[in-house]
Amino acid sequence: MREVIERDAVIRNGLARNLVNVRGLARLIQTTTREGTTFEALVAAIRRYPIKETAARRFDVAKVIKKLTMKNKISIILIRNRPELQPILARFTGELDHASGETLRMVLTTRTVKVVIDSRNEDRLTSKLQKRDILQRMNNLAEIAVDMSDILHIPGVFSSMVTELAMNGVNILETSGAEQPMDTGGEQQGMKFLSQLYFVVDEKDALRTYQALERLANEK
Repeated sequence: MREVIERDAVIRNGLARNLVNVRGLARLIQTTTREGTTFEALVAAIRRYPIKETAARRFDVAKVIKKLTMKNKISIILIRNRPELQPILARFTGELDHASGETLRMVLTTRTVKVVIDSRNEDRLTSKLQKRDILQRMNNLAEIAVDMSDILHIPGVFSSMVTELAMNGVNILETSGAEQPMDTGGEQQGMKFLSQLYFVVDEKDALRTYQALERLANEK
């Protein structure tokens, strides 16, 4: 029941405005899904669904989404962390042309380093490493970047996006975030920041991921 409501903006908005016949919606859910509950139980569940709160939360998230960008041919490399690795990664980072939009993000732990990178640069990096230090390689991935503003003042933004993707059957392989200063022409004390969230998924899920986030962004 929740999936039918949360995946369909028309149903959600109709329920929020009291424009949807609850019994008619229950009948639709019962005939088009494998819900094992009775008709009357579905009616009761729909009436209990917190549609007002859900719609308000989605509206708040939609307000902060400014831009979506999709990029394919992304790879993830999991590397064994060791003291000699840090200068290698530092030199490799300096070789890339970040101004042209090349992708390179790293998550470091005491034992491993996870690198998200453009597939065309994957061999350039792995050629500088020892084979025994490359623990895993994942290819044929895509990255969806979400540019947002004022995210610090709205709770639940990340969880709302993850829930939206989960409801659409998307398997998220990696997430990360960053902050970039916005050029407002003012003093640094009043500087505003643009938040960016990155979702890495299998290329076959890329369009579904983009469209799910786009629907969320358009609920304004």
